[in-house]
Amino acid sequence: MPPARSDINALVQMYLTRYPSEHGAVEPLLTLLEGAQEPTSRATMPTHITCSAVVIDRDRRVLHMHHRASGLVLVPGGHPEPGDRTLLAAAVREVGEEAGIKAGDLCLTPQLLGIPIDIDFHDIEARPDKGEPPHRHYDVRFAFYLVGEHPELVLQDAEVAGAEWRHFDAVSSPTLRAKLLDSGLDGRPEAVNASALIFDDAGRYLLHLRDDLPGIWEPGAFALLGGGREPQDVTLEDTVRRELGEEVPDLVIPDLEPFAVERATGSEELCVPIQVFAGRWNGDPDRLRLTEGILLRWFAPEMLHRLRLSPATRTLLLRHAAQRSALLGQDPRKQRGNGSEESLLVADQAHMEATVPGPRTGGIPRLAVPGDAGEIARLRSELILSEPLDGHWLSLCRDHLAARLVPGGDARAYVVDAPEGGLASCALALVDAVLPAPRYPKGLAARIQAVATVPGRRRRGYAKAALTALLAHLEGDGVTLYELHASDESAPLYAALGFTQDPALMRMTRIPSAAHSAARGA
Repeated sequence: MPPARSDINALVQMYLTRYPSEHGAVEPLLTLLEGAQEPTSRATMPTHITCSAVVIDRDRRVLHMHHRASGLVLVPGGHPEPGDRTLLAAAVREVGEEAGIKAGDLCLTPQLLGIPIDIDFHDIEARPDKGEPPHRHYDVRFAFYLVGEHPELVLQDAEVAGAEWRHFDAVSSPTLRAKLLDSGLDGRPEAVNASALIFDDAGRYLLHLRDDLPGIWEPGAFALLGGGREPQDVTLEDTVRRELGEEVPDLVIPDLEPFAVERATGSEELCVPIQVFAGRWNGDPDRLRLTEGILLRWFAPEMLHRLRLSPATRTLLLRHAAQRSALLGQDPRKQRGNGSEESLLVADQAHMEATVPGPRTGGIPRLAVPGDAGEIARLRSELILSEPLDGHWLSLCRDHLAARLVPGGDARAYVVDAPEGGLASCALALVDAVLPAPRYPKGLAARIQAVATVPGRRRRGYAKAALTALLAHLEGDGVTLYELHASDESAPLYAALGFTQDPALMRMTRIPSAAHSAARGA
């Protein structure tokens, strides 16, 4: 289905509220929306709608494409297609097709949100080869910020001959240039949504089960209460309090404090930075009127793994629980419920997230579980041992590790997940009992065997974060003697974490004799 005519009309009205002087110029577009023809179809003549993406980087530059057919240098854009649910979705799709920039690399600007920055009209010459007479485009332009560093551009070679980033004063469109120079847009992503992390004195968290309907963000999942910023919201606290009033009118939280900024994926697959506010409330959610969603319920941290909940929200709640436990003088690892494997993993994860900083570009390390054994074995073989990926050996190593990564086993590992699946980094140690000595009175030694990061994700702090988490865990277990073998490349990392050469330790190897090896294999 193409974008709904009523949605387009509402979007144009919001644009005119921001730019009232343009009512006369946009009047023919409003007339088009009142007509019988589909306004976004390129077959609608003599006027139809196109969409463009104004992608802004942190140097206040705008992406431009060199179009082969026209020879013009323009921002990415084109005609909406039947599968585009909104004009915004059409703009996101076009920048992906022309420049290879993924939707998740973009976010809306806090100043404009989803309101167009510009609606430009320009005349198009006849194209006899396509059977198109002279006509007019009304180009609806949306502004986006890059979320992180510049992604690698992958140009649509059939239509695009090149790309360049232009400062605001060199933007090709005069109307867009004027608006950008007067906009105050700086290219630096900020939160555009706000959520409420609500907890009670028992350490539980209030979660909202969303409606399972088309168009709902994270339909059918548990989530925090909250929503998107609207133009009338002066601050993000205004946003979260307005959303609470709309969703749960009887819920009153006297104090809301900023806790963290979370990144989520929105309905158009855009990155959505969310300011999370934390507030305490003790009450019965069944007594509250709920105007959106299905229900509100309290959940203890050890129950979160059972819920359909986004990984980012689960991590956020566990981090808050761990920090609150620390303030109350409690150790989450000592509050392990019934001692089940799930509660052990949740408690250790919460403790780790409270005490170990994540790498600079995201990817908080987590405690490895038996299901990670195959990936750890692969990383160890490929990146540390530099051996070919032998299927039999990998299966043997995977099964060996899986049996030892269970709670109570002698393997400890922390891993960082890669966004595309699999692991980006790992740090593994095996814990052995040794005879006690003055330097290691508890008689526990750790042999660190696998610290590795896949090549495309190195120098982002992943290995340091995973190893820091692993060492904190081992120290909590009472390990005071460590053994590792560092390459020249990895030595600075270990030195930064306190490792030194110990001349008292000598490593020797012995290859069993052929007869002994045969006897062992018999």
